[in-house]
Amino acid sequence: MNEELALNMTNHTNSHIATIAKPVAKRKSRGQGMTEYIIILGLIAIAAIAAFSFFGQTVRSQVAGMAKEVGGESGKEGITAAQAASGKALTNAQKNMNMSTYTEGGNDGAK
Repeated sequence: MNEELALNMTNHTNSHIATIAKPVAKRKSRGQGMTEYIIILGLIAIAAIAAFSFFGQTVRSQVAGMAKEVGGESGKEGITAAQAASGKALTNAQKNMNMSTYTEGGNDGAK
Protein backbone atom coordinates (compact mmCIF):
# COMPACT_ATOMS: atom_id res chain seq x y z
CA MET A 1 0.00 0.00 0.00
CA ASN A 2 2.82 2.39 0.82
CA GLU A 3 4.42 1.74 -2.57
CA GLU A 4 1.12 2.52 -4.30
CA LEU A 5 0.75 5.75 -2.34
CA ALA A 6 4.32 6.77 -3.13
CA LEU A 7 3.78 6.03 -6.83
CA ASN A 8 0.58 8.12 -6.88
CA MET A 9 2.33 10.99 -5.12
CA THR A 10 5.21 10.82 -7.58
CA ASN A 11 2.85 10.87 -10.56
CA HIS A 12 0.87 13.73 -9.01
CA THR A 13 4.07 15.73 -8.37
CA ASN A 14 5.36 15.07 -11.88
CA SER A 15 2.09 16.28 -13.43
CA HIS A 16 2.31 19.52 -11.42
CA ILE A 17 5.90 20.06 -12.50
CA ALA A 18 4.94 19.47 -16.14
CA THR A 19 2.07 21.96 -15.82
CA ILE A 20 4.35 24.61 -14.35
CA ALA A 21 7.17 23.98 -16.84
CA LYS A 22 5.04 24.44 -19.98
CA PRO A 23 4.64 28.24 -19.76
CA VAL A 24 8.34 28.64 -18.97
CA ALA A 25 9.23 26.64 -22.09
CA LYS A 26 6.92 28.80 -24.20
CA ARG A 27 8.52 31.98 -22.84
CA LYS A 28 12.01 30.65 -23.53
CA SER A 29 11.00 29.73 -27.06
CA ARG A 30 9.47 33.15 -27.65
CA GLY A 31 12.56 34.83 -26.21
CA GLN A 32 14.79 32.76 -28.45
CA GLY A 33 12.75 33.75 -31.51
CA MET A 34 12.95 37.43 -30.57
CA THR A 35 16.70 37.16 -30.03
CA GLU A 36 17.16 35.56 -33.45
CA TYR A 37 15.02 38.29 -35.02
CA ILE A 38 17.10 41.03 -33.38
CA ILE A 39 20.35 39.42 -34.55
CA ILE A 40 19.07 39.13 -38.14
CA LEU A 41 17.81 42.73 -38.06
CA GLY A 42 21.21 43.90 -36.80
CA LEU A 43 23.02 42.01 -39.57
CA ILE A 44 20.74 43.54 -42.20
CA ALA A 45 21.36 47.02 -40.78
CA ILE A 46 25.12 46.48 -40.78
CA ALA A 47 24.98 45.22 -44.37
CA ALA A 48 22.96 48.28 -45.44
CA ILE A 49 25.38 50.65 -43.73
CA ALA A 50 28.34 48.85 -45.30
CA ALA A 51 26.74 49.02 -48.76
CA PHE A 52 26.11 52.76 -48.49
CA SER A 53 29.62 53.32 -47.14
CA PHE A 54 31.25 51.14 -49.79
CA PHE A 55 29.45 52.71 -52.75
CA GLY A 56 29.63 56.13 -51.12
CA GLN A 57 28.59 59.26 -52.94
CA THR A 58 27.34 57.42 -56.02
CA VAL A 59 24.53 55.69 -54.14
CA ARG A 60 23.68 58.78 -52.08
CA SER A 61 23.40 60.86 -55.26
CA GLN A 62 21.23 58.24 -56.95
CA VAL A 63 18.94 58.06 -53.92
CA ALA A 64 18.72 61.88 -53.88
CA GLY A 65 17.82 61.89 -57.60
CA MET A 66 15.12 59.25 -57.08
CA ALA A 67 13.71 61.14 -54.10
CA LYS A 68 13.42 64.31 -56.19
CA GLU A 69 11.71 62.38 -59.00
CA VAL A 70 9.23 60.85 -56.54
CA GLY A 71 8.58 64.35 -55.19
CA GLY A 72 7.72 65.58 -58.68
CA GLU A 73 10.93 67.52 -59.28
CA SER A 74 13.72 66.90 -61.75
CA GLY A 75 16.34 64.50 -60.44
CA LYS A 76 18.86 65.43 -63.12
CA GLU A 77 21.26 67.05 -60.62
CA GLY A 78 21.36 63.91 -58.50
CA ILE A 79 21.89 61.69 -61.53
CA THR A 80 24.68 63.94 -62.83
CA ALA A 81 26.34 63.93 -59.40
CA ALA A 82 26.07 60.13 -59.28
CA GLN A 83 27.74 59.84 -62.68
CA ALA A 84 30.54 62.19 -61.60
CA ALA A 85 31.07 60.27 -58.35
CA SER A 86 31.15 56.94 -60.15
CA GLY A 87 33.72 58.35 -62.58
CA LYS A 88 35.91 59.46 -59.67
CA ALA A 89 35.50 56.07 -58.02
CA LEU A 90 36.50 54.29 -61.24
CA THR A 91 39.59 56.47 -61.64
CA ASN A 92 40.50 55.84 -58.01
CA ALA A 93 39.96 52.09 -58.36
CA GLN A 94 42.32 51.94 -61.32
CA LYS A 95 45.19 53.44 -59.31
CA ASN A 96 47.90 51.08 -58.14
CA MET A 97 47.28 51.14 -54.39
CA ASN A 98 49.40 49.24 -51.86
CA MET A 99 50.75 49.75 -48.38
CA SER A 100 53.42 52.19 -49.58
CA THR A 101 50.71 54.51 -51.00
CA TYR A 102 48.35 54.08 -48.05
CA THR A 103 48.66 57.66 -46.81
CA GLU A 104 47.88 59.14 -50.23
CA GLY A 105 44.15 58.70 -49.63
CA GLY A 106 42.87 55.71 -51.53
CA ASN A 107 39.25 56.68 -50.91
CA ASP A 108 39.16 59.97 -52.82
CA GLY A 109 36.28 58.79 -55.01
CA ALA A 110 33.89 58.55 -52.08
CA LYS A 111 34.18 62.24 -51.19
